[in-house]
Amino acid sequence: MPTDLEKALSALTVHEIRLRRANIQLVDELEPAELKNQSMEVQGLRGVGKIKEISLKEGEEEWWEYNFFYTAGVRLVDKEKAGEPAVEIQATFNALYRSREKLESGPLKSFSEEHVGYHVWPYWREYVQSTCMRMGIAPIRIPLYRVSGKGD
Repeated sequence: MPTDLEKALSALTVHEIRLRRANIQLVDELEPAELKNQSMEVQGLRGVGKIKEISLKEGEEEWWEYNFFYTAGVRLVDKEKAGEPAVEIQATFNALYRSREKLESGPLKSFSEEHVGYHVWPYWREYVQSTCMRMGIAPIRIPLYRVSGKGD
């Protein structure tokens, strides 16, 4: 009997990745050039916040679209001062997948734990790099995405 993850992997195909929401902030007290002289810690977050299911029909064909809301964020915090981050970049992406069969919540949850992030991550990395350049700060290095393999 296939696991929840195996069911999702066999049914879902990537349709599209979209930027849904974005927020950037550089504190007013700091100029971009001053960041080089600061001792900063990089903090991050990532994960699927919600999953939306849409039933689609075209002619006699019926399929389902699953919209995963994936949020990723990074911020630079002064190691010596507690408080507001000096730089913060956060974005929510919609990862759209299609399936010929309706999936239950178990397979969708299993899939969302690792595989959605894997598909969104290149878009996130590019967004952070280009945003840093537009802000006039050195690019914040976002590592490659690694799937844990716990579902194997």
